[in-house]
This record gives sequence, structure tokens and C-alpha cells, in this order.
Amino acid sequence: MIHPIQTAVVNRDGSVVFCVIKNMIQVFRWDQTKSEFVAAGQWVDDEDSSNAIKKKVSEEQQRQRAENEAKRRKIEDDAAESETAKRSRRHKDAKVPVPGAGAPPVYNHVRNLALSRDEKLLYACTDSDKALVVFALDFDKENCLILQKRQPLPKRPNALTTTQDDKQVLVADKFGDVYSVDARGSDVVDVSKGNLEPILGHVSLLTAVAIVCDADGKQLLVTADRDEHIRLTHYPQTYIVDKWLFGSKQFVSTLCVPEWGTNLLFSAGGDNFVSSWNWQSGELVDALDIDELVNPFLGDAQLAPSKFQDESNSLVEYAVSKLVTFSNLPYVAFFVEQTRALFICKVDPLVGKLMLVQTIEMSLNIVSLSSALSADSIMVTLDHRDSENAHLAAFITWDGTQFSVDGEKNISFHNCITEKLHEDPVASTEAQDIYPLYSVATLRKRAEN
Repeated sequence: MIHPIQTAVVNRDGSVVFCVIKNMIQVFRWDQTKSEFVAAGQWVDDEDSSNAIKKKVSEEQQRQRAENEAKRRKIEDDAAESETAKRSRRHKDAKVPVPGAGAPPVYNHVRNLALSRDEKLLYACTDSDKALVVFALDFDKENCLILQKRQPLPKRPNALTTTQDDKQVLVADKFGDVYSVDARGSDVVDVSKGNLEPILGHVSLLTAVAIVCDADGKQLLVTADRDEHIRLTHYPQTYIVDKWLFGSKQFVSTLCVPEWGTNLLFSAGGDNFVSSWNWQSGELVDALDIDELVNPFLGDAQLAPSKFQDESNSLVEYAVSKLVTFSNLPYVAFFVEQTRALFICKVDPLVGKLMLVQTIEMSLNIVSLSSALSADSIMVTLDHRDSENAHLAAFITWDGTQFSVDGEKNISFHNCITEKLHEDPVASTEAQDIYPLYSVATLRKRAEN
């Protein structure tokens, strides 16, 4: 079977789809003349993670040797050393640590797929070497993905966005730091020498980042973390905190800034509500309770772990995985992790009030969600591991009155991707070897954390 699509990004007009499958990026383009999807490019991350580990171990060994040598010179006289002492300091090749029996498997994901605002560049983050990779896009070539830069980062990146002019990529990592990386140049900063310093930091794992602009055109960086914090910081003067948005009770996993409401910000995560903020005033203008909406779609996957269960063993915990919106349509779409339902809310653009107007139940669990901003359409990827011949994704389009599934695009995409990947050694997998698809719920903090 073909491995499920872990994440996907659609360009503004919906004509190009970028998909992540394991450690591979696949690109498909809608051919208007043929009215079908065609393959446009691919990239496989073949970086050996052991090389990065070996380099890190080697650097640590060199540091320790230098430190030990300095200590030896301080405490030893000029007497001749024993042969044993000399041998002990001879250089040895760094060894890559090998996980012991029972250790969890290591997956080399490609994460955080995103397009630049002008859609000339594609960004992604790799697990193999904790790097930001930047691709130039050229659809006149057989393979549209042209690797432009691979910038290693100190820690594994969790989220990214770009500045309004697309000159800088702002990358947030699992240690709560944000780094600014030149998006256009090809020069790589040597992280091992400490040349890449964070521009701001939280004390908790960062989960989402976004950029907003005030009335004077000044940029502010919005950062969300595992500790239910949302912070607005001036950019590039990131030492100036503008404000905090208070109201979340659990971790925040997703942020969404609509183009049609420049003072609005939507957020969601481990809470049982979706928040609508006026970020300029710092006011929580609405909190849409979603308990009754999602309960019919919850199952065993949402049961709390046994050690945190109640007496009736019925305590459920769920998390909103992703929020998206559109360029001109005042709607917000979201889904709860490991469920089949896509919820669509209409938004009053003046005051930010949310109202559920449509629920679309898919045939399989939703894995990821992306919107074609100017085409008023949505793409969801699906977990088809229990239905081998089912579609890997679905396209949902606004028809003027409501959103509906686009059967033509669904069939065309399914035919295109299965023809391209049915014998691909990277994409082919067995059900038991599928990479983890659901990680948002693990952000929930408990007493043991």
C-alpha cells in the first residue's frame, strides 16, 4: 500500500499540491487543458541522520579532549608519561549511539511544509539533521523542486512562517526558541560554532507561529506554546513584547490569521473551544464551544490514558489539529485529530463571532488540512491504512452557497498519485510500518510532565 500523506499544502489558486510522504515531498499540478492532475516534481531526503549524530559526538569528544588536556597540563609536571596514558589520549573515531532493544523506532519525517507568500519558494523541515530546507519552484522543469539551501538548526523545528516581504523564514523549535533564517540566499550558517542565535524564546515547546501587521505596517510575531500562551512580539525588535493573549486553558496547536480581518486571529488546541481574538486590543471576542459538535465523532482513540482515567473509564480528551481560512470568504475550517469530521464556521468579520454552518463527514480519519486561499477550496489528507483502495485525499470546494466534495478532482488526484507511487520504494509500506500520523494530542500536559 501507499503510505498515507502526512501533510499537504495547496497553493493559492489550488492548481498545485505539495505532499509529504515519510521523508519524501511529491508535487502534483492541475493541468487545465487535460482537466487532470499530473506529476510535477519530487524530492527525497537521503541525508543519513547518523552523519549528524557522528559529527556531534566527534565535536563533543574534541571538546572533552581539550578540556582534559588543559587539566593535565595544570596538574602534571614535565615528567615523562607512561605509555598507557599516551594511548588513552590517542584519537578514536566517534561512534554513533545505537538504540538498545525495546527502544522506540526513529522516523525521519519531513515536517512543516509551507509556501512563501509569493509562492516562488517552498520550505520544509527535516528530522534527519534538524534542518530547514528551501526549494526554488520552477514548473518549466521536469522536476519543479530545486534545492536552494539546507540550513541545520540547533534543535528540531516545530513550526515556521515568513516575514511579509518573504526575506526571512522564522522557525520555532521544540525548546521554545525562534530563529530567523535568510530565505533568499544560499549561504549556510555554521550552527556548531553558535553563529545562529535565537531572536526570542519561550520557556515551553513552541507549537505555532504567525506574522501580523498593525495599522502602520509594523510586523508582530505571534508565537504559541504548549503552556497555553499566545504572545505578540515586535519584529524585528523581538526584545519588545507587545502583549499576551490570555484565555486558553490548554496547549495551543494552531494559529490562523485571516486576510479579510486584519485585526482577527483564530486559535485552537487542547481546549474544548475555538478562540477568536482581536489581537490589536488583546480581547478574546468569542470562544466557540465545540464539545457537542465533536462528541458524535469521538471514539476509543480519544479516551484518556488508563492512568489518568476516571472511575467510569469514559474520560475523553481531544485536540483541534488545524485551523484554516480563505482570502475573501469569511469562513474558518478545522478538524479534531483522529476524527472524520471537518467543521466549517462562518465568521462575522466586524466582531469576530463564530457560528458553525456546516459539518462534512469524511469516509476516513483526517490527517491534515490545507486551504487554497483564493480558490475557496480545501484539501484534506486521509488515513487509508484500513481501506487500501480508498482515496488518499479529498478536495472540498465552495459552490456559492456551501462547501461540497469535488468528485472530479478526488478521482483525478487518486489516479495520478497511485500511478506515480504504487511501486515507489519510499512510498510503499505495510500497515504496521506507517509513520506516526497523530502527534497533537501528545502536547497535553499532565502531572508527570
